[in-house]
Amino acid sequence: MWKQPKEHRSPSLASSASGAETLSEEERARILEQVEDKKKLIATVRNKPWPMAKKLRELREAQEFVEKYEGVLGKGKGKRLYAYRMLVAKKWVKFKRDFDNFKTQCIPWEMKIKDIESHFGSSVASYFIFLRWMYGVNLVLFGLIFGLVIIPEVLMGVPYGSIPRKTVPRAEEEKAMDFSVLWDFEGYIKYSALFYGFYNNQRTIGWLRYRLPMAYFMVGVSVFGYSLMIVIRSMASNTQGSASDGESANFTFSFKMFTSWDYLIGNSETADNKYASITTSFKESIVDEQESNKEENIHLTRFLRVLANFLIICCLCGSGYLIYFVVKRSQEFSKMQNVSWYERNEVEIVMSLLGMFCPPLFETIAALENYHPRIGLKWQLGRIFALFLGNLYTFLLALMDDVHLKEVLCGPMV
Repeated sequence: MWKQPKEHRSPSLASSASGAETLSEEERARILEQVEDKKKLIATVRNKPWPMAKKLRELREAQEFVEKYEGVLGKGKGKRLYAYRMLVAKKWVKFKRDFDNFKTQCIPWEMKIKDIESHFGSSVASYFIFLRWMYGVNLVLFGLIFGLVIIPEVLMGVPYGSIPRKTVPRAEEEKAMDFSVLWDFEGYIKYSALFYGFYNNQRTIGWLRYRLPMAYFMVGVSVFGYSLMIVIRSMASNTQGSASDGESANFTFSFKMFTSWDYLIGNSETADNKYASITTSFKESIVDEQESNKEENIHLTRFLRVLANFLIICCLCGSGYLIYFVVKRSQEFSKMQNVSWYERNEVEIVMSLLGMFCPPLFETIAALENYHPRIGLKWQLGRIFALFLGNLYTFLLALMDDVHLKEVLCGPMV
């Protein structure tokens, strides 16, 4: 038989439950303090190192106490207003909880993935979560390309059949609608807005004077940038946030040791991946512990970080200049007749070598900064993004200079 706590059976509280007008200021203050303590217990009971039976008992007692004495804290005529405010607050909490459940139901394939996770473990479910994430990313990228490139060309560009490059040749018209041809993206699909050959060389199109070539270029850059940003954001969202109190920070290594493994793993490759993940988590926790106990020389740290960024900027500028130099030299090689294999492929070789050796060089330089592994990984991804984007931009600038030079010397190209 459940017994009411002693604090519930006090005469002052009994009188407060029967008549709010007879409460003194001291009794109100005491009830308010007890209600706040019970609310705090309700919010943190799951983090208490108690048996489950005790947690349920304490939670039930705290909820009953708050439900019973929360409405009598109003003073005189303000009692009804206070009770109304508390009722609205409870309804709002319930609405937010129901809305969160509704948002969970709206997540595509959420319940099916949960069902898979319950039968085969989190490692198998993570594969389908990754596929769903990739599906969402591809939808955004499709929206960028379709909305900023394809739709403007279809609505404002030269229509199909108006020029030869937008018309299926007569030799191909007979089989242009065959399923086997369309399956290989030939026929009518090849001469549609889905392919770059459908677009002409106009600087602007339509009555809006829409700059389609610039949009095509900027969409490509945006796709590359969004892909990097969404990866960094996903990594940041996986970082464990700090708890409301300090109890969850205790026994960190014990929790990781005894609760990190997924016992439903049945594949050796999945087990190796899980082992590597747990190892990385331990390394990060060890680094956090060392950082919290280490006294740093802040001036030396700042100097090393400035030096590392200066070296990386030098590498980025050097790679851009090297690409610009080899592109310009390839224009000279194109005028020569006896050209070696290396001279014909110098640009591709240099860009491949830069993409191969610059990221490890950035990682070596980043060791000077002494960042946390997660922060260091974000900086590394950002620098690699700057490297690839800068190299691509420099390459395009060099090609544009070459085209402009040919137009000056030979006249506009048809």
